[in-house]
Amino acid sequence: MNKWIAPLLVLAGLGALLWWAVLDAAAPSRAGAVFDLGAYRALVADDRAETLPTEVRVEFVGSANRPAFAVQAGAMGARRIAYTSFQIVAPAGDTIIDAPVDRAQGEAMTGKGLTFSDAAYERVLAAMSNAATIAVTHEHADHITAIARHPAPAAIAAHLALTSIQRDALAPLAPTAALDPAMAATAPLSLSGPTRIAPGIVMVPAAGHSPGSVVFYVKTGAREYLFIGDIVWAMSNITDLTGRPRFLHWIIPGVDTGRDQVLAQVRALHDLTASEPELAILPAHDAVYLHKLIATGILTERFAP
Repeated sequence: MNKWIAPLLVLAGLGALLWWAVLDAAAPSRAGAVFDLGAYRALVADDRAETLPTEVRVEFVGSANRPAFAVQAGAMGARRIAYTSFQIVAPAGDTIIDAPVDRAQGEAMTGKGLTFSDAAYERVLAAMSNAATIAVTHEHADHITAIARHPAPAAIAAHLALTSIQRDALAPLAPTAALDPAMAATAPLSLSGPTRIAPGIVMVPAAGHSPGSVVFYVKTGAREYLFIGDIVWAMSNITDLTGRPRFLHWIIPGVDTGRDQVLAQVRALHDLTASEPELAILPAHDAVYLHKLIATGILTERFAP
């Protein structure tokens, strides 16, 4: 009988490790006031109706399949992950949220499975050149490359709304591996709490997925939006109250540096879907879900010129 003890202990240990590293990603039973919509609404309450954004548009620069279990712990199959940028169209000037990968960076991140649209990427670059504000949800490469490699950095530098963490991540991606002087001369945002950055738009610190992660609350004349970046990679994370598996952080150390914060955010977003059913929650990468929002008119595909 004793000869089975050691193998059983090994199997139990491997099972526990599998559970901890791959399957255990449940959101907590409660999260508290992680996202305070009342505070965000108050910050834009005095914005006149004629100054508010009029629509939200999305560009799909690229996409690739990813194992579902890497997107959501315990999931099976594959998920289509998109590289996106959003354009908030407004009377006084547009705001761009997220500056996605170019073809080279996309291939470096995804390999041969990447589907990429050079035309969509060029539209993003053009919209950035004409934007009043350029912001990002966080400092990972698939959200800042188009800033770091923009062909006219001096033209966009004055319109950047980046925190110091986000700005400091640009240099390694730049063609010269150094921050463009015009960008370096631009003062970063000091984001200690929810901050109005344009009519109808509030930028909110939301560290967890990365130290520089933020979310954006946007109020248009028709509805409210919450841009959540990479808090989740798929809306099913929110629906199922399940985050990403722990092992991803071993493979990609920059992912979910504040895991407990991310899981609390997942719970808070789940609760928001119940308490604020008209709020449009926008994850950056869920291709299928974003196309559903296009089909219902909540988003419009392709940037306005």
